[in-house]
Amino acid sequence: MLLVIAIGSSNIRIGLYEGDKLRMQTSMRVDTQILPDEYAVKIQSALGLFGCRADEVEGAILSSVMPPLTFGIRQAVERLCHVRPLVVGPGLRTGLPIRINDPAQLGSDLVTQAVAAREMKLGPTVVCCLGTATTFVLMDGQGAVRGASIAPGMKISLEALARHTAQLPWIDLETPPPGAVGKTTVDSMKSGLLLGTACLVEGMTKRMEEELGEKVSLILTGTFAPLIAPLCRRECRAEPDLALWGLRLIYERHREKRGERGAK
Repeated sequence: MLLVIAIGSSNIRIGLYEGDKLRMQTSMRVDTQILPDEYAVKIQSALGLFGCRADEVEGAILSSVMPPLTFGIRQAVERLCHVRPLVVGPGLRTGLPIRINDPAQLGSDLVTQAVAAREMKLGPTVVCCLGTATTFVLMDGQGAVRGASIAPGMKISLEALARHTAQLPWIDLETPPPGAVGKTTVDSMKSGLLLGTACLVEGMTKRMEEELGEKVSLILTGTFAPLIAPLCRRECRAEPDLALWGLRLIYERHREKRGERGAK
């Protein structure tokens, strides 16, 4: 079993692979106040919820955009599973060509998503992650990262509206609006947030396509991918587990390079 953990700005996604099959996946909220042993208990509970055990874990890998949590969760995994996790970052070879000014600046979350997208062999591709931030990564026909774009995510935008306006409420983002022209305050906000994000995805993808000079495939991932994909007017595919898959691929390539069997 391989434990994969993607630490985001708001959520921590946890997956357990048995070979190439994702046996379980779940998520928990980011909390910088929790100690390593507390995270170990939470991870153990999450595994148990799906009928899995910590002693089944033979290897682990994590990516993180929250440096204060990286060491603590790495320590939690070591104590719980008795394996030392790999950490995606400078020094860990991923096999991903990164053609930007400073490759070390590309976030580990974007790296793992791009590694998985490259494996899909779709030709030139834009990977859009719809999470705390809305990010776009452009990959050329050789699977090399050519650059990225970062915008506030829907959750950040909703928080800004609710906190900084007097009459706009907090709303759920689980259902789409009936149309672009809202007849109520809630529908108007959903139109702006959900359809506005879909338009952002379409527009940024088109511009990246124009700059590359080739037609691209579009992959949506992240928390809101299943919600936004049906609202897009261009062909796309939703792959919510892209980062977990990328982590597995990076781990396997690292193990193959070292000639390891993944034993404890």
